[in-house]
Amino acid sequence: MSKHLSLPPESGRQGLALLLLISNLINYLDRQLFLSLFPLFRVHFVMSDLMLGFLASSFTLVYVLVAPFSGVFLRMASAGQILAGGIVTFSVGMAITGFAPDLGWLFFGRMLTGAGEAVLTTIGPVLLMESPFSRVRGEGMGLGIFYAAIPVGSALGFALGGFVSHLDNFQRALLLPVVPGFLLSYLLYRSFQKTAISGLSEPFRYSLWKGLCQRPVLLSFFVQAAVTFVLGGMAAWLSIYLTREKFMDLSEANLVSGGALLAGGVTGILLGGRLLDQECRTHPNAWGYRTTLGGLVAAGAGVLLVLVTRSHAGLLPELWLATFGLFLGMVPVNCLILKRNPPVLSAPLMGFCLLFTHVFGDLPSPSLIGWVSERFSLNTALSFCLLIPISGAILVVYLYRRV
Repeated sequence: MSKHLSLPPESGRQGLALLLLISNLINYLDRQLFLSLFPLFRVHFVMSDLMLGFLASSFTLVYVLVAPFSGVFLRMASAGQILAGGIVTFSVGMAITGFAPDLGWLFFGRMLTGAGEAVLTTIGPVLLMESPFSRVRGEGMGLGIFYAAIPVGSALGFALGGFVSHLDNFQRALLLPVVPGFLLSYLLYRSFQKTAISGLSEPFRYSLWKGLCQRPVLLSFFVQAAVTFVLGGMAAWLSIYLTREKFMDLSEANLVSGGALLAGGVTGILLGGRLLDQECRTHPNAWGYRTTLGGLVAAGAGVLLVLVTRSHAGLLPELWLATFGLFLGMVPVNCLILKRNPPVLSAPLMGFCLLFTHVFGDLPSPSLIGWVSERFSLNTALSFCLLIPISGAILVVYLYRRV
């Protein structure tokens, strides 16, 4: 596998990693800020639970349609140019969402945001894995630092949502990430517009089909789809669940959700990356089976405890356990794609992975939970839609532990 990336010799190593980290942080801050304000959008735009679920799924629909093509774009332009264009796109989408006067503009803004964020999520990990930064810090730890922006940005979004939820113009809070987004796109374009990944001239069609049929890739697809289904359902409905079923006020619910996501996500991702690097030093072909399986078991236990507990005091550690477990295997299952394939294959595979995991993950989960909630109860909907995917992922990881 080619390991040469055309970067500036010294500053580019740290600068690229830092810009990708901040870009991914803004990416997820926007997502969770919007979702944390769901109860307010529901009232302001007079939406049913089902329509609210469709709004969350509209972002994901465009996201998954753009993602597979993002990897192919690397053959047409430099990675820096593609990343800068993606960040500009989702910044414009955030601005439209913040000013949306009606439901149509709200849907359009979220869909445009999804298109831009798909580019960053697809290209960013491939570029980082091929960079000197990951070779110095370890591939698992390097990728873990990039993915650590997911819980950090998400927690900031939840916390900010709790802070602005009492304001009459709460929708304007969605404009906060816009200016930083434009600034980051400019910095990425200016500093890395000529950055290219070597090895992209290899044969493509046959390799892609062969790559999609690999057992490690299929395992990664399935586990990430199950985890994404659960995380998407929790992100869309957790604040509503805590206010409706646990009788918290919205500010408290968002702060508890954000705190658990921050602590559990950061510790899970970074520990998962470090454990993978340690395991690979002694067993180069290892993929982190025990780490991933243990995390899924912990996640199932945490979700079950959240659903049955009645005490507010226990919700924070229980949510921490659930999020910690869900994120613990994130780096190992992504490395099944990124470490075992050359860049010409790993870039489009990451795009198709996003397509698969979101089509069967957080695209249907908010709507499905809303549908079950309207017919039974929200507690029943979360019990059914969170515990079954986790159980399925545990079974698949155990059965295919020797890929």
